[in-house]
Amino acid sequence: MSDEKANQECEKGKDAIVSNPGEAINPEEAKKAKRIILKNLFTIGFGWVFLFTAYSSIANLQSSLNSDDGLGTVSLSTIYVSLILSCIFLPTILIKKFGVKWTIFFSQLAYVLYIGANIFPRYYTLVPGAIILGLGAAPLWTAKCTFLTDLGTNYAKYSGESTEVVINRFFGIFFAMFQSGNIWGNIISSTILKPELIENSTFVSNISFCGSNDCPGSESVEIKKAQKSTVYILCGIYVSCALFAAFLVLTLIDSYDKIGLVHSKEENKNPINLLVNTLRHLRNKNQLLIIPLTMWSGFEQAFISADFTRSFISCVKGVDFVGYIMICYGVSDTLGSYGFGYVIKFVGRIPCFLIAAGLNYATILLMTFWKPNEESSYILYIIAILWGLSDAVWQTQINAFYGVIFQSSEEAAFSNYRLWESLGFVIAYAYSNYLCVQIKLYLLLFYLTVGILGYGAIEFRLKSQKSVQITPF
Repeated sequence: MSDEKANQECEKGKDAIVSNPGEAINPEEAKKAKRIILKNLFTIGFGWVFLFTAYSSIANLQSSLNSDDGLGTVSLSTIYVSLILSCIFLPTILIKKFGVKWTIFFSQLAYVLYIGANIFPRYYTLVPGAIILGLGAAPLWTAKCTFLTDLGTNYAKYSGESTEVVINRFFGIFFAMFQSGNIWGNIISSTILKPELIENSTFVSNISFCGSNDCPGSESVEIKKAQKSTVYILCGIYVSCALFAAFLVLTLIDSYDKIGLVHSKEENKNPINLLVNTLRHLRNKNQLLIIPLTMWSGFEQAFISADFTRSFISCVKGVDFVGYIMICYGVSDTLGSYGFGYVIKFVGRIPCFLIAAGLNYATILLMTFWKPNEESSYILYIIAILWGLSDAVWQTQINAFYGVIFQSSEEAAFSNYRLWESLGFVIAYAYSNYLCVQIKLYLLLFYLTVGILGYGAIEFRLKSQKSVQITPF
């Protein structure tokens, strides 16, 4: 989860703007302004690459590396419980007080603490680290979403393109870079957790109990674990990546006034008003309708990172294969994020959402009916690729959709986005250690269906509003 923004000087940026409504934009100034905007876009993208090279990979391994007493999934669930509280109270307050850049920087340090706690994973180290990460995650992602939306809005002014098209493209570029962290992180874990370094040679005694047949307490499933020395090396590399991400933000992200950005009017209000607006935003009908799809984003990410990695990959192939198969997921997610950002301007967002839903329905049904065996283990790679493509749509287009339909209340909207997505994570991780995988797959089908219906209702409302606006009577 998470992203980058400008400086604590963003209040000044409001007064520094772009150009007066009727004033022509100098071509040279426009060219320079676009270069600065793109520099900040790619800087925040690389910041996320390094941060989530570390975090995403260590999160994918939690249910396998820290499986004793369910510590790994408990820590992941704790992150999102903490994140929910953070969504309600912290983002708007911190962005108002410190600005976007410093909010991102301090929030990134919270990730460093959690990743470092995996060197000595215990309930008294990993859970407090998870709480701190959760508190920092909501401000991080809210600041990133607001920053990208503001960058896209200003770039559209200079390029003459539609604001919605530019915002979609910027989110696509960002998430393509962000999702590539899955590739690099899993390459690192696959290299470090080599098969010859695996101890406890006892493996799965009955592979038929893997996949959708995996249930809590099943004695037939035993996962291979890595040596502690390799875990220390892995965590050391990941901590270094996360620290470098914070360094990039600290040194290369510009202030709002230097970029020439104007931010939402919400910044003019005091933190209490911003908090009230975040909660009041739930009165918006479109916000209520988008909640199920936003929660679906949390459900599907939690499933792929915890249940798929443990019950399908680690159970069938071993923990050393988690990295290899999740590389396919990362590549697919990266290419999909970049590709859908451009495809949407030709076919519109509705077909993209429907394609993603279709891919998820297909993969969920495949996992439900597949009988795990070594001969057909290639199916794990297919599932990872298809799930990565669908996730690319959910991550880029739900974020962009929020930016488009809630332009006048960005921070409150994106705080709600993190709130409800986090609730999806919490629920999924909370029942992860108690429900059979088959039940979880049925629940995913239900969540996805409700989410798509809610999204369809919003599109119908938007279309109806446009029809009313062009009616001459």
